[in-house]
Amino acid sequence: MNELDDGELLQALGSGDRFAFDQLMRRHGKAVYKYAWAVVDTADQVEDAVQDTFLTLWRRRKHLTLVDDSVLPWLLATCRFMALNSNRRHRKSQTVPLDGVEHTHSTVDAPSGLDELRWVHKELASLSVRDRWLVETCIVQGKTYEVAARELGVSAPTARKRMQRVRERLREAKLKEES
Repeated sequence: MNELDDGELLQALGSGDRFAFDQLMRRHGKAVYKYAWAVVDTADQVEDAVQDTFLTLWRRRKHLTLVDDSVLPWLLATCRFMALNSNRRHRKSQTVPLDGVEHTHSTVDAPSGLDELRWVHKELASLSVRDRWLVETCIVQGKTYEVAARELGVSAPTARKRMQRVRERLREAKLKEES
């Protein structure tokens, strides 16, 4: 028996054929799963992104059109949207409201606090543009090494190693500052 192509499966899916849905999941599930790993912030979000993607496929089954005789581009685009939404929800849930937090520093203390941190500014200014960008992306924006590496065009281990070197450099500068 010949295997049905995505167009035939999508047509059957439009009629509510669960077998066609299962076939599309088997055919493209692994690719969607791998893609989700590349986009989401945490491993916990991968399953959710993949499930949401295929749930959306089922819900929109009557209104889909194929690109290049494959449903995979649509699945990957949908997975990307699901993953990005999941990342936003995840980051939003990690924020801590500042209502009711007592301010421990007065504005009078601010200049002396700035003096104490001049060494940080000096060290960051001496970094290469790429390393400064990496610090901004990973530490200030809170992005993962994987996301930063993709945006920088390097591998995740390279991004990790660069950040390790930057942190070591800051530690050494802090020790010099304190002595």
